[in-house]
Amino acid sequence: MSVASATKVRGAVSARPSDDFRSRAWRVSLALLWCFIVLVAALHTLLDEFGWFAPLVGVVIAVLGAAALGRALSARRWVPTVAAVFTLWAILSQFFVGETLWLRLVPVRETWQRLGELAAEGTRSIEVQAVPATVDAGILFLLCLGIGGLAVVADLLAVTLRAPAVAGLPLVALLAVPSTVGPDRTDAFLFVLACIAFLALLRAGRPARESGLAVVVGATTVVATLIVPLVLPPVSDEPAASDRVGGLLSGVNPVLDLGQSLRREAQRIIINYTSRSGDGQYLRLVSLQNFTGELWEPDEVEIDRDNRPQLVGDPPGMAGDVATETDTVWVRVQNLGSPWLPVPYPATSIAGLIGNWFWDAETLTFTSPNSTSRGQDYRVSSLVVQPTPAQLVGAGPAPAEFDRFLELPEGMPEIIAETAASVTASATSDYARAFALQEFFRNGSFSYSETAPVDNGYDGTGMEMIAAFLEAKAGYCVHFASAMAVMARTLGIPSRVAVGTLPGAITDQLDEGRRVMQVSTSDLHAWPELYFDGVGWVRFEPTTSRGFVPEYADRESPGVPSLPPIETPEPTTAPTPTAAPVPTAGPDEEVATDSSDAPLLTARIGVVALAFGLLLLPALIRALVRKRRLSRLSFGAPLAATGWRELLDTAHDLGLEPGDTTTPREAAAELGDSIELARTVAALEREAFAPPAVVSGAIRFSDVNAVLRQLRGRAGWRARVRASLVPRSLFARVRNWRSAR
Repeated sequence: MSVASATKVRGAVSARPSDDFRSRAWRVSLALLWCFIVLVAALHTLLDEFGWFAPLVGVVIAVLGAAALGRALSARRWVPTVAAVFTLWAILSQFFVGETLWLRLVPVRETWQRLGELAAEGTRSIEVQAVPATVDAGILFLLCLGIGGLAVVADLLAVTLRAPAVAGLPLVALLAVPSTVGPDRTDAFLFVLACIAFLALLRAGRPARESGLAVVVGATTVVATLIVPLVLPPVSDEPAASDRVGGLLSGVNPVLDLGQSLRREAQRIIINYTSRSGDGQYLRLVSLQNFTGELWEPDEVEIDRDNRPQLVGDPPGMAGDVATETDTVWVRVQNLGSPWLPVPYPATSIAGLIGNWFWDAETLTFTSPNSTSRGQDYRVSSLVVQPTPAQLVGAGPAPAEFDRFLELPEGMPEIIAETAASVTASATSDYARAFALQEFFRNGSFSYSETAPVDNGYDGTGMEMIAAFLEAKAGYCVHFASAMAVMARTLGIPSRVAVGTLPGAITDQLDEGRRVMQVSTSDLHAWPELYFDGVGWVRFEPTTSRGFVPEYADRESPGVPSLPPIETPEPTTAPTPTAAPVPTAGPDEEVATDSSDAPLLTARIGVVALAFGLLLLPALIRALVRKRRLSRLSFGAPLAATGWRELLDTAHDLGLEPGDTTTPREAAAELGDSIELARTVAALEREAFAPPAVVSGAIRFSDVNAVLRQLRGRAGWRARVRASLVPRSLFARVRNWRSAR
């Protein structure tokens, strides 16, 4: 090499201040990974259970790992970001819409449509759920997309653009999410860990010239996550009328959200209404048909745009000889953000709604694809159904299409069916059995309590919760309604659970001469509905001390069966936890199938993340070894024990290693011809055969770093990929260690 060429190389080396930063890039990537793991964990205050954690961390590992691998293979600054974006796309497409890809690789029109549907489903699910939200497939897709995108941006800022302080901005966006929902949603311990992780990120990048910027970003983080939420209204408390987020009673499992709302210390008015008759009305929101063994779920919403609320169809199953009266109710919804509309059952028409609302032919519930009930002011015409006990006694068997309302999971605790059979032993009709179940709960042995289920660990609607409730004999409307509905199914009576509100309290206020009734959060309620052919879905009220019993189920009404004293049987065996398989889904039960997609996707993403981590483990170990050696070298450690060994190992990884018996000069001749390599060999010989030379460690470091770049430049891209993923020097050291033993 000529002197001019050597001078040119030296000038190129000295003119590249990024070399030192590039050598520390893996440390910045690890610091970013730590930041994201902590920040993802902080979402536990918003999301139910913890199955979402592994796939989200897996996405971050894959994205940051792909960027680090691209950085190791190419010096072009755009390669890591492109690799990260491509990896994120591969994860989202393969695990969420893989079946729509042509040859499982190329996106087609159906792919983009399904992605749009997933995003819409996730957005709707977020809007209608109260925290902590259940992570379904739509929400998981949005989380993977959002956090993966933030990881791409953070890597671009922290490593590619060498601005780790600025990389705090996308991290702030993730850290601030729980705080903006409510100050009580911030986990103080994880907040401290996040601050420590951010400091580690700054330290990994050594941003000495960015100290002022780091202070600004840090101050922004504190303000955004601690101070701003204190002056913002919490999502679940007093939201604005136009706000679609933070409903009190909505979501995949409205029954559990109902329990949380009932236990609120501060009760609020959610609905004002008046009626032409002056009577109070149960206002029904949603009907839950599907019992999975763990919870009650509604059918998936399927909008029929022909079913507009101006004219509602007939109630399912009701014959013309059943007596009815008409009533009109004027409803003004205040603080109830729900995708379902509170209306009396069965409604016949609704006027005055804002937005697009449609009714479901099977349940006569009203829902909207783009509006919520909050702020609605409307008029409802409805029927007050008045079947006689004789009509209920004479009801025939339900048609075959109602068989799905009898489905029960396997492995139910025996106490449920045994209690139902014992309570109804003397009943001779389905109506008498239903009445006996209602009176069993209202006969004085059960008590209403919103705290006992929480204190004793049976707060919920699953089989084990119902069994525990039957033994404890204390609970709130969720437990009474769920228990009666499940017990009715064991007796062959189709049943479902309705969620809505009690009639509320009559006030002294008048609206156009009609007495105003107020419904508060304490009036949120659940009750069972049982089907009788020829009459339709009939409300019962098993919850003691709550609501009112309809006339056809009132023991004081003529024709209502008289009941003998009820003796509650002792359970033959203690209820034990059992795995509850989901019932086979019919055409109207798609929501159960959709909900089960989330755990499957979680498991698949977790497995791939683990495999990806194992794939990158040798590369990580080799990077740690290289970093330790170069760090020692930069601080003046002996060159023979550090730099030369790293050069030989890198050559080995790239397939350029010299022979085992060659001298350093011979090895240098095989590795290349550069002034940096010549100086390195000269320094090595002086250290081996002469007193230590007075040579700056920084110079040694720059020489070795330059030779490493030259070696990688000589190798092709395949060799660089192989050297990164399968470092042969590392495996050689393992083999030598095993043979030495």
